[in-house]
Amino acid sequence: MLQRSYYDMSILYCRSCGVDVSGEALFRQVTFAVEKGEKVGLVGPNGAGKTTLLRACLGEHPLESGEVFLTGTWGYLPQNPLVEDQGTVWESMLAERADLIEMKEQLHVLEERMAHTADEKVFAQYSALTERFETMGGYALEAQVRKILSGLGLTKETEHPIQHLSGGQKTRLALSKLLLRSPEFLILDEPTNHLDMDALEWLEGFLKGYDGAILVVSHDRYFLDHVVQKVLHLEKGGLKSYPGNYSEYELQRAVEETTLVREAERVSKKIARLEEYIRRYKAGIKSKQARGRESQLQKIKPVEVNKTPKSLHISLATGRRSGDRTLMLEDVSVEFPGRRLFHGVDVELRRGDRVALLGENGIGKTSLLKAIKGSLPYQGEIRLGANVKLGYYSQEHEELHGKGSIMDEIRGDTDLLDPEIRSLLARFGFVGEEVFKPVSVLSGGEKSRLALAKLFLSQGNLLLLDEPTNHLDTRMRDVLEEALQDYDGTLLVVSHDRYFLDRVVNKIARLTPEGLKIYEGDYSMYKAQVQEEEAASTGGSASSGTAVGTRPHEQSKETEREARRRQRKAQQLEAQIAELEEEIQSLEEQMAAVTSNYEKALELHKLFEEKKVLLDSTMMEWLEITEE
Repeated sequence: MLQRSYYDMSILYCRSCGVDVSGEALFRQVTFAVEKGEKVGLVGPNGAGKTTLLRACLGEHPLESGEVFLTGTWGYLPQNPLVEDQGTVWESMLAERADLIEMKEQLHVLEERMAHTADEKVFAQYSALTERFETMGGYALEAQVRKILSGLGLTKETEHPIQHLSGGQKTRLALSKLLLRSPEFLILDEPTNHLDMDALEWLEGFLKGYDGAILVVSHDRYFLDHVVQKVLHLEKGGLKSYPGNYSEYELQRAVEETTLVREAERVSKKIARLEEYIRRYKAGIKSKQARGRESQLQKIKPVEVNKTPKSLHISLATGRRSGDRTLMLEDVSVEFPGRRLFHGVDVELRRGDRVALLGENGIGKTSLLKAIKGSLPYQGEIRLGANVKLGYYSQEHEELHGKGSIMDEIRGDTDLLDPEIRSLLARFGFVGEEVFKPVSVLSGGEKSRLALAKLFLSQGNLLLLDEPTNHLDTRMRDVLEEALQDYDGTLLVVSHDRYFLDRVVNKIARLTPEGLKIYEGDYSMYKAQVQEEEAASTGGSASSGTAVGTRPHEQSKETEREARRRQRKAQQLEAQIAELEEEIQSLEEQMAAVTSNYEKALELHKLFEEKKVLLDSTMMEWLEITEE
């Protein structure tokens, strides 16, 4: 009876599922449901089996145990989708709704028949088919195709043959086709790969308004925060469900882990006391009591605390302090035969700047980093400041030699002794015999961690980072973010990870074909400023000149009154800012004190986030008034 009720209510019900890979259990007793219209995120460390679980639910991977009930229409986007190399992008999109195309042709046939006959049956058939065609979105099909292609950045490729698309463009086309089909249940595996910022935000808005259910695997925490209502955590063969978005899931996990550590300590101390009692009195006059304690001890199970990458602590130290001016670019341009990426780039970075380099895909962000590094030709002038030492991280892991083992990779870049190398590698998650794995067989995440270890050895005081969070699971991203927050050098980073940008950077540099534009603040502040600029440009702005008929002395008095008004407003905002900062500090102290009461912690966290948003907007308003 329970089985039938779940089957009826849920679009996906996975009961007691287990999967083996290469003869070993990947997970066991996994049970969860996705309700109709529900939006769910699936997270967990690399290798936990997230993709395998999706494929098992769809029948693409055999189950060792359990059963899956999947109802309704569904569509699946794998990480590396296959797209047939036939026709153009536009033709491929229309072919996805062949049912509507066929219906449209039937309508044309009926129209021709009606032109030559007055048969009422034909009229009735035409009327019914027209209504059905309209209900299914037939008349809006081409507009919907254009909307999706535009949102995912494929407008320029509409008439391109599919065989000429890049791998990333084919992935975006596969996603476009799936969204156009609009099934009742979307299963998406890393859908944000190969998307630029604009496409990411468009996809978030589309999925938030999607009527069907969604199950998504993603490392993009910002994306999960804005799309999902529930998070499933898969790790070490088990799965647990958490209500809320990603930030709420993180808070719940933190409370659980703190509680678990305390319980583990309590049980460990109890075991130690019992063992000591048994050791002392097992052979004495209290041997009977000792045997009773021994029986009690056998019933106690130690509480296991997961050792995760979050327990790691890496640092990115600078070997020496740089001068105040670390990097100067003057009229820098990069071009290839027949194509100029950008020109007129002027910027100066100061020590302690943490700058994110943003821009459309293909604009030349990686090329600019390589030009600064000196590995790509450029025009203009690039100068490093006094005592500046570069550290470089490539998203393609170009800094890895790829020959020999992990140990060999590090030996080639340092004079450290082997025990010191092993100690270093352990800080980046390589322990035991793992240090002897060949670099050539490492996963993307393992290569990223090894590249970060080499970045640590470089001790650069100006770091150029190209997509440093790619291939890292969410916990290792947390570790990297904490390391960069403590880093005392200068940072220039290319990243699509908006959650990472909000935690790490203090400036945004937007790269366009005509140069750079600098925005103060993290990613969220940058988005607010861009939205204000767009609103001002679309809404029009007041004339800045003197109004016709206004006398000079009247204009002067008005200017003085406006100055006094701004001063009073600035003082009010300063008082509000001080009050908000005190409230935020108080909330931080309360959250630190509350660990076992999840509901209270969640309530405090929500209030904390609301106050932070209010503080940011108040600060922006104060800056605007004081800069006028």
